[in-house]
Amino acid sequence: MTETKLPPIVRGEIQPWTDRDATGGPVLTAFLADLLPATAGRVLVAGPHDAGVLELVASRSADVSVLLRSVSDAEALRGGTWSVVTGALDGLADEKPEPFDVVIAADGLDRLLGPDSPALDWVERAGLLRGLAAPDALVVVGVANDFSLTALLDRRPVPERHGDDEWRPLHDDPRRPASPAQTEAALGGAARRYALFATAGRVHTLLDSGALARTRPGLPGSGIALAGLAAVAGGMPLLAPVTDAAEAAARAGMLDAVAPGWLIVLGQGGATHTAYTPSGTADLEEDGWRFGDRLVPDVESAETVLFRLAAAEDVPGFREYAARLTDGAFFDRVHGLVAVSDNEIPLAAAWFRFRDRLIGGHRRHPWPPWMAEGDDLVKTWLAMSGAEPTPEILARGREIAGPPAEPLDLRTVLADAEKARRTAEERAGHIFGLERTIGFRDRQLRTREQQLREMRAELRLLKSGRAVRMVSLVGRVARLRDPKRLAGAVKRRARRFLPGRS
Repeated sequence: MTETKLPPIVRGEIQPWTDRDATGGPVLTAFLADLLPATAGRVLVAGPHDAGVLELVASRSADVSVLLRSVSDAEALRGGTWSVVTGALDGLADEKPEPFDVVIAADGLDRLLGPDSPALDWVERAGLLRGLAAPDALVVVGVANDFSLTALLDRRPVPERHGDDEWRPLHDDPRRPASPAQTEAALGGAARRYALFATAGRVHTLLDSGALARTRPGLPGSGIALAGLAAVAGGMPLLAPVTDAAEAAARAGMLDAVAPGWLIVLGQGGATHTAYTPSGTADLEEDGWRFGDRLVPDVESAETVLFRLAAAEDVPGFREYAARLTDGAFFDRVHGLVAVSDNEIPLAAAWFRFRDRLIGGHRRHPWPPWMAEGDDLVKTWLAMSGAEPTPEILARGREIAGPPAEPLDLRTVLADAEKARRTAEERAGHIFGLERTIGFRDRQLRTREQQLREMRAELRLLKSGRAVRMVSLVGRVARLRDPKRLAGAVKRRARRFLPGRS
């Protein structure tokens, strides 16, 4: 390896310090593998990037310099097939190194300054980075979007969104770009721009901005973006679900403008795909989206159509559309109708996922509320698809679909709380009605008990009264009218007094 002439330490290093969550992941590595030339010349990797990115760059160039402001991070990286420079971006610029043929700053420009650096705004930092590159160099820059949906829906106050462990300079930077147009103007134009969806430094999705701006709700392109947004928003406390706002932005053709960030490519490089996802790459062609060797039409997903039919309470239309899902096909968030097998279990799993998103998203539908509590909706939909909802199919479908996602956004929590409050009020009213009925019956029982007591008292009075004695006397006199009966009675009594008689 040819050693660079850069010193190991320049002005602006931070110690003790570490920049956590270095940018990288298989998605970013796959993108750079397509973009970087086979022989990259002199390369500068500015900011914290993971080992996968560094190893890829080192395989394409014999002269790689890595700029890190953290002394401890730099020490951990030394000894590899690259040179490590510790310090800030302005400190490296002061050394006036030879121009680099490739500059990679996918982590962005926020973790390139130290406490001793001047208060450089975003545009000034971008100017320093561009100044380190040759005129025809390939430059890759990550840009965070403060106007993203996840930033707008984050329920944390702005000062609480970044901790002391990040040390980001100039949080309130009026010159920080917040739109694709501002970003390209600040960087002097872009050869390629990708919407960047990353969480904790790990890039989840890269999607060409042109394709994203043209997509609409329910199309595969918006499905890819929604999957990326879901990954970014997965661990964030939100005010509302990002899906609703993302669908509205897609209808307006503004989904690229509200992406969590962008990856800007300046200069020429290798051919790249339209989208990079955890499951592979995708390309938008004339006939649709090509995922590997499979071509998916650029049409609305089945889920989108079924949501619309359910919201319109068009049960016949819903049943007719569901009847098309009879050959083991299922509707995916991204790819629409995809045939997987002749097994009914994947279909049941798809219906369970659809139910979870329908009910969990508080979407309008024509079925009664009690059907949403158990598996009745899935049973009904499976029957519409011509499948028999046996307990085994339902159990396996639920297992494959997984448990419903817990709501992380405040709006859903408030909606669930309001639903619980209404349910509590309804049950409290039912309990009040039951208590009142029980009170009425208790009073009725007390009244009947009092009536029985009065009847018993009257019966005792009757038994001890003159009328009862007269009736008894009349009965005795009536027996005297039968001589044989009277003689028998006298004879029985006489035996008691005559000796020797038994």
